[in-house]
Order: sequence, then C-alpha cells, then structure tokens
Amino acid sequence: MNWDLSQWTPLIDDRCFLSWLVKVPSEQEQLRARQISAQQINKVEELWKTNPDASLEDLEKPGVDDEPQPVVLKYEDAYQYQNVFAPLIKLEADYDKMMKESQSKDSVTVRWDIGLNKKRVAYFVFPKEDNELRLVPGDELRLRYSGGTSHPAWQSVGHVIKLTAQEEVALELRASQGVPVELNHGFSVDFVWKSTSFDRMQGAMKTFAVDETSVSGGSNMKPTSTSVALEVIS
Repeated sequence: MNWDLSQWTPLIDDRCFLSWLVKVPSEQEQLRARQISAQQINKVEELWKTNPDASLEDLEKPGVDDEPQPVVLKYEDAYQYQNVFAPLIKLEADYDKMMKESQSKDSVTVRWDIGLNKKRVAYFVFPKEDNELRLVPGDELRLRYSGGTSHPAWQSVGHVIKLTAQEEVALELRASQGVPVELNHGFSVDFVWKSTSFDRMQGAMKTFAVDETSVSGGSNMKPTSTSVALEVIS
C-alpha cells in the first residue's frame, strides 16, 4: 500500500463519486430510479436517529410527517395556547428521553465501596463524548451485569452522589442484595430517564386551560396576548 500522501487523490469529483468507486447508472436505470427530494433525505436521516432501519416507506406512515402547529403571537384563548404548546412539550420530552437512553456504556470497570449509610457505592469512569449530556449529582443510573460463569445477570438503580477529582462517578445503589462485589469488569451503565419535569409542564398547561382561577385574571390573559386594562393599585 502506498502511503505517499502526494499520490493520494480525492474520491469525489464535481460532487460525484469517482466512477471506479461507484458505478454510474445508465440512462435506463436513471429513468427507473425513484426521485427523492432533499427534504425527504433530511426526514429519513432524522428517522435514522431513532430507527436505523427506517426507509422512505416509513415517511408515508400516518403521523410520521406531521408537523406541530406553529407558535403565533396571539391566541384566541387558553385552550388554543395549550393545543399549540402541549405537542411541543411532548416533542421535547421524546427527544430528551432518546438522548439519555442512547448514551448507555458497556465494558465499564467498577470498584466497590460502602458508604457511611451502609449502602453499596460503585465507582467508575463514565466515558465522555462531545455530544453527551453531563452527569450531575442526583442523576439516576442503572448499573447492570449481563451474567457469566462466575455470577448471574444482575442490575440495580442508583443515584449519583458525587463526581471525584479523578473523574470517577460515585453511584449509590438502592438495593445492596446480590451485588457482584467480587467482579470489577464487564459492567454496563444506562441513564434512567424521568418524565417528572415534563409531566409538571403538561399538568400546568392543562390546568391553565380548564381552570380560570389557576392564575389571576390579568396573568391568565397575558400568554394569549389579549388586551387587558391595567389595574391601578393605590
């Protein structure tokens, strides 16, 4: 193999792969080819983030191509406000869940300790990437072992109690029974996604829409941009 960089040539010329790398289709093949727009390509690439096996046919499924209602400057009432923002909160929740659940790590090395409260604490280094969410104390993680000849499959949920100066994550486990403390290698770590904050937002949106007494009269009108006379307090 020639490693002389001066002899290297690009694989793409005039926005096309070189013919020896990718065969140029004949005119007959081009006529039979399915025409794909740039918009369809972008949508399929978005689907690949959650479904690597997605194809163009998946774009035709009901609900896949639905766009949320656009945000407007003025709303007729609180119901319209909820109908616009509730789907957006749902989309944000789905994306947040996907991002966290996609960050599972395998082949994690663990060292064990016991906290002052007699609970098991697992210490491990969680590999970082540029697009990852940052771990903070209080985050919930699932530590699991797939099983082997020396120990059966095991898993336990815990919460991060601290991040050490050596970039170790200290995970305090909820349950201390059956913990494979004799093992140190071959563990996996998963994020545990919680919908609490999003559930609260959805609940607040629903209350705002159906309960006129949930906020003061003036505040109830402000999000919908309805004109309200200013109340003078003496």
